[in-house]
Amino acid sequence: MEETIQEVINAVGGKDNIDSCTNCMTRLRLSLKDKNNADHLQIKRISGVFGVIETDQQLQIVLGPGKAQKAAEVLKNLVA
Repeated sequence: MEETIQEVINAVGGKDNIDSCTNCMTRLRLSLKDKNNADHLQIKRISGVFGVIETDQQLQIVLGPGKAQKAAEVLKNLVA
């Protein structure tokens, strides 16, 4: 999981571009400082990622049931 999250961090413009991170059952939800730095195509190519959804407030990365919480924990540790 740590390798996958490191790839996500790189694809969204690095840890300095991540403002906050939350999750639901299936999605990792990122608030980014600059959404233009996120490479959606690169994120979709990461093993274990099922999709990317962008809203006005968040970039949501679909990981599947039960994986988003662990991903959020790993991401928070890596960007701390």
